[in-house]
Amino acid sequence: METRKRDEKQHRGVFEKEPGSGIWWIRYFASGQKKREKVGRKSDAIALYQRRKSEIRAGAKLPDNLRHKGETLGVVIDRAILWYTSHRPRSLRTASTHLNLIKTDLGHLVAADLTPDVVDQWVSGHTDWSAATKNRYKATFGRALQLAVVSGSLQRNAARLVTARREDNTRVRWLKDDEEKRMVDTILENCPTQLPAFIVALHTGMRQSEQFGLEWREIDFERRKIFLDKTKNGSDREVPMSKTCFQSLTDLHADKQNDWVFQASRYKQRLKNPRQWFETVLRDAKVTNFHWHDLRHTFCSRLVMKGVDIRTVMELAGHKSISVTMRYAHLSPEHNQAAIEKLDA
Repeated sequence: METRKRDEKQHRGVFEKEPGSGIWWIRYFASGQKKREKVGRKSDAIALYQRRKSEIRAGAKLPDNLRHKGETLGVVIDRAILWYTSHRPRSLRTASTHLNLIKTDLGHLVAADLTPDVVDQWVSGHTDWSAATKNRYKATFGRALQLAVVSGSLQRNAARLVTARREDNTRVRWLKDDEEKRMVDTILENCPTQLPAFIVALHTGMRQSEQFGLEWREIDFERRKIFLDKTKNGSDREVPMSKTCFQSLTDLHADKQNDWVFQASRYKQRLKNPRQWFETVLRDAKVTNFHWHDLRHTFCSRLVMKGVDIRTVMELAGHKSISVTMRYAHLSPEHNQAAIEKLDA
């Protein structure tokens, strides 16, 4: 009996309007007015109640539309981040960046009051973003809302009706031989420990997230294969190693410090982003209009230009659709000419 009273006192202001429904509400007083909010899970209701009390003590003005409307978008986002933590840890860093920005701007709004227009205007308001970036934020926004729909705390996903921006995916920038030589020389002079990361990117075409999330257990030196688990398109794949790639990883393995293949220069942690040293190398090597992802373009482009068929390039790059790989088809005019001349025979 004492334990039950203690729990009731601890969760004061949190109640289940319909006993057994699993839908929890909170009640509190702000500016002399009684307010109620429908939340969902009991744990979320307790967290929101504590947050509201903190806001009231701090003198924050609560939006008028909170009364009787349910949980805020901030609560939805907090729950979505927890979902990424347990279900998609490799996407957590990017998702958290997206969701926390959304929460900063729109977290005070009631999730049930969101409309497609509100979502679209927020995305459109970032005029410095590319179409691809806007689509990534819109997708993360939609994922958070959909999780709330699945949990039963939200009836509809407002982001689902927002039209995606048209992206220009035709850009193909690959590294020329003289540019590669200048970059290798610059890396050897300024940051030699990063050369294996550069070489592996050129010889495997792995995405940045795949490469820098790589662990030694995923590399089979005996079979000369790299096993990628849960790639961007949702499937696993094996990446064969060239002799150059194999030698670079073998040298790295001889000096391994922990489970991660690519190490940061300090703290013996994994390297999460090569931007700092890579941008310095590009500047010193005088290579312009080039990004880390263009190393992946270089991998695909060089294969096509050496006569490798599109289907094989698709498999090696891990593209989900051959239409993505077809952007490189124009790079093999000699290969196409040889094919058409077979009609003359």
